[in-house]
Amino acid sequence: MDSRKVTVNGQKIFLLLLVLLISLTGSFLVNGLFALLSFFLALLVLYHLIIREMFAGPKTRSPALDDKDYTIVKEDNNGIDIYGYIRYQDKKSDLVVFLHGWMSSSERFLERMKLFHDHGFHTLAHDMRGHGIAPETYEWTAGKVINDLMFLLEKVDKKRVSKVHFYGHSLGGYVAIGMHNYRHNGWWKEAYGTMILESPMSAYSPILKEMSGKLSFLGPILKIWALNGFRKIHPDYGKIEWKEVDVPYWALPKCPILLLQSADDQRLGRYHYDLLMEQPIDVEAHLIESLPHSRNRVNSERDGLIVDWIQRKMS
Repeated sequence: MDSRKVTVNGQKIFLLLLVLLISLTGSFLVNGLFALLSFFLALLVLYHLIIREMFAGPKTRSPALDDKDYTIVKEDNNGIDIYGYIRYQDKKSDLVVFLHGWMSSSERFLERMKLFHDHGFHTLAHDMRGHGIAPETYEWTAGKVINDLMFLLEKVDKKRVSKVHFYGHSLGGYVAIGMHNYRHNGWWKEAYGTMILESPMSAYSPILKEMSGKLSFLGPILKIWALNGFRKIHPDYGKIEWKEVDVPYWALPKCPILLLQSADDQRLGRYHYDLLMEQPIDVEAHLIESLPHSRNRVNSERDGLIVDWIQRKMS
């Protein structure tokens, strides 16, 4: 069952704030002992607020996919419902797995999935926790999504699949890359084909820096808190180091990669693209002027590059 490992609920934070208020009142009326207590209580409240933000799920949802051609796939991961949508061809073929971005959903991939279906591929899209029709999670991590996805892939009719390709957009790109970490294995890894990354996230470091805002001077402490939280949520990962949340230590795919990057990425900028381009990987990269980071269901330039990749690398 999903449960809290490092965060506390709003009621407990409210109680801490109430105790802090009483302590502050006492520091004015009595002596410095209350002032010292108030200081530590303030730090405790700040810690819990920051930790909740670090591991918070999306605040809004995009619409869920509703298309008669797709069948909902449901799996159970230790009491948590996992959801995906699959559309098979009538004969054995390759499977393309789609991974959406933050506050998006599988529905946003509908037109791109049709491109692959029209070229003879099975297509599977996964709704991450807190997205689409998937349930909320108390503490959101990419590690949970990867674990969910591996469970979901076990529901696929393997006899109908030749190779498995992954298509990740934004955060979905981070998950797709992370699937290549040595910790993660399955039948899909033995049948791996290619990867398509669209304006992907490739590192968590700049995300944490953005989240910290005016508290960026606390960077080293925030990293320690984030790592300690992740270790408690994922004890099976062991004592991971900070470098493991960024490429190349996050993972380094050993497959042909098509990298479709928004030339003017208003959400993630060029950092993640540049980081990938520095790595010893088999990548074909395109900077696309007409492609925005999101609101990109149809883009003729990008879609043309996808079809070309299908014909050259996936057929």
